[in-house]
Amino acid sequence: MDRGKTGLGLMCGGAAIGVAALMALTGSLSMEAPARAEAPPRTLPAPPPGGVMGFVVQDFVPPVIQGMDACPKGTSPKVRDIYLASLPADERARLERKENEPELTKRWQATVFGADGTNICSQPDKFDRPLLTTVQSAHAGGLDLDGDAPGESCSHEEFTAPDGRTGIDNQEYRVMGCTLEWRGKDGIGGDLLTGMRQFHASGEWTQVILLRGVDSLENDDDVEVIYANTPDRPQLDSHGNFLPGYSFTISDKPPRHRNALHGHIVGGVLVTDAQDIKLAQTWGQGGARDIRGARTAYDFRHAKLRLAFQPDGSLRGLVGGYRPVFDVIQSPAIGGAGAALAAGIDCAGTLATLRKYADGISDPKTGTCSGVSSAMNLYAVPAFINDVPAPSARIAPAGTAHAGNKTL
Repeated sequence: MDRGKTGLGLMCGGAAIGVAALMALTGSLSMEAPARAEAPPRTLPAPPPGGVMGFVVQDFVPPVIQGMDACPKGTSPKVRDIYLASLPADERARLERKENEPELTKRWQATVFGADGTNICSQPDKFDRPLLTTVQSAHAGGLDLDGDAPGESCSHEEFTAPDGRTGIDNQEYRVMGCTLEWRGKDGIGGDLLTGMRQFHASGEWTQVILLRGVDSLENDDDVEVIYANTPDRPQLDSHGNFLPGYSFTISDKPPRHRNALHGHIVGGVLVTDAQDIKLAQTWGQGGARDIRGARTAYDFRHAKLRLAFQPDGSLRGLVGGYRPVFDVIQSPAIGGAGAALAAGIDCAGTLATLRKYADGISDPKTGTCSGVSSAMNLYAVPAFINDVPAPSARIAPAGTAHAGNKTL
């Protein structure tokens, strides 16, 4: 069977869902934007024969709660605005006049650079910048990460989720949720929310989920979860949504990220045990299929999945964990001065704010934290997944020890 072709039955090596089961699960598949993990519908279909299910991730975006409540003081200013705010009122007014725009541009752009050719995105530690405007709302999407990890987290203010769950840890949202990349000035989602899907549609970041040992979509105390990347491209409809029922093979070439997790289902919601999760990133890629950009990774520590089964066969929910603070600014840091000059991103101010609100990856000797709690909304549609285990590694059957993460 060719990669990217519609599956016609169970594939060798762990493919997911036969056609009959797939048709029963999908029905008229909803292709809406990702929703936060919600209470599942009252009636869910039976799992497919053999308890094997597969999905390809269509949406993987920060859980921004739209509206003006989160940022009552407005969005975080760009480098140009930060420079203007540092000036006396009369000088600011003078520079803001149209005829003085060239002088203003020259002066604010000079603040991007330091001695010896440094700039605020490539060498953010060498710049002393003001902190970002942070989220003021008490609500955020995310997971309770420190509830079962005493001693691993630093003191911080927790959120309440839109669905009423308390103890939500998402300090990345607190820091980044008022940036224009995450949220527009009108409170609607920023460019990041619409720009992320291209990476998942290209085969560069594309993610798949494979479930084994599913006896019930309502309640099951032992489910094997493989969360991995694939080089295969999804097939899209005319609106850019992923078509269900296509085949994907888990990546077997470096950089390879295949996370083997243990989960359980309660009330129609799949939750995995805490474990580190790594997933691919590629920044600054070249041609349509060439992957020539700088390779990084989503590095979620002490991470969990919380995914609600939907009656149309899809999954909606969250992945959350602690990320090293510098990882949050990997993309603009790679972009260097261009990220500050073209996009106005103040990497130094962002990094300083992330460090202030760091709440995870605690140093056992000093007690300081070098990571921020983070979450991503996840929406996945049914697919056939061909598993490729790591060399010399065995896939543990349900009810036994699991192999853990494999990154080659």
